[in-house]
Amino acid sequence: MNASRKTHRPNRPARVLAVTAAALGLLAVPTVTASAASASPAADGAALAAGTLRKAVISGPFVIRDDEGLAAGKYCRGDINAVRWTDGMYGPQEWWRAYCGGEIRVELHAFAQVVDDKGTLLFGADALFYEGTNETNTDLDAEVRDLRFQVAAGESVSHTIYLKNKENGGKDYATLELTFTNAS
Repeated sequence: MNASRKTHRPNRPARVLAVTAAALGLLAVPTVTASAASASPAADGAALAAGTLRKAVISGPFVIRDDEGLAAGKYCRGDINAVRWTDGMYGPQEWWRAYCGGEIRVELHAFAQVVDDKGTLLFGADALFYEGTNETNTDLDAEVRDLRFQVAAGESVSHTIYLKNKENGGKDYATLELTFTNAS
């Protein structure tokens, strides 16, 4: 990460932190929150100073199944731990990537943006499943687009993404059990 993003830059224009749900296109998307214990002063409603950084974390286990060729029946498992600091909009960015069986690549493209003076983060994510003849292929076979979650300071939201390859019998898939966390 660029070290200059960690500190406030006085010569940089102030960020607009108050963004309405309508401006973000969130009218049809429910705001999802989950209670969590937090030592963060923002969790009790205290206002954050402009330029305050929030730690945006996407984490959780994943399973990828490759059911073709020499890797037929191969399962790849692991944990996602993607962290970014944000005080404004950065993205969409590739936050995480995993490979399986020499021909599958799963990517998570995400952003996080502070949307109010209490430190609420808007997370956005796209999950992409590529399957082809190698791990660098561009054959997009499954996708989940435009996930959006508002997460209050000190809280988390969980969501499971299931990506199933519609080609070759549909036996290749990925499951991502994601937790979106707004930490200080």
